[in-house]
Amino acid sequence: MEITKGLKIIDAGWVQKPKGFRVKYQKLVDGQLATEVSPPEEKAGLDSDVVAWRYAWKLFMATRSAEEGIQTDELVNIHVVDDADQKVKYYATGGFDMFNPK
Repeated sequence: MEITKGLKIIDAGWVQKPKGFRVKYQKLVDGQLATEVSPPEEKAGLDSDVVAWRYAWKLFMATRSAEEGIQTDELVNIHVVDDADQKVKYYATGGFDMFNPK
C-alpha cells in the first residue's frame, strides 16, 4: 500500500483533536435571547478546553445577577463548544455542564 493511501485510511479512522474551543452563551438583546460565542468565529479559538471553561466561569462570575429573570448585561446558558460546535464536557465534573442555566 502506498503511504499516502495508508495515511488517508488512518486520518479517516483516527479520533481528531478539536482545532479550538469557544464559549457559547446567550444574552438579552432587544427583549430576545441572542446566542453568541467568544472568541468570535472569525478569530482563532482557545487552545484548550480547560482554558475555555475557566474563561466561561469568569464570564459567569462577572455578569451574574442576583435577581430573578434575565438581566440586560447577564450571560446565561454558558458552556464550551469545540470547532464543530459540539458541547465539551467540563473537565472538573466530566459532565456537559452549563453555567447560569435559564
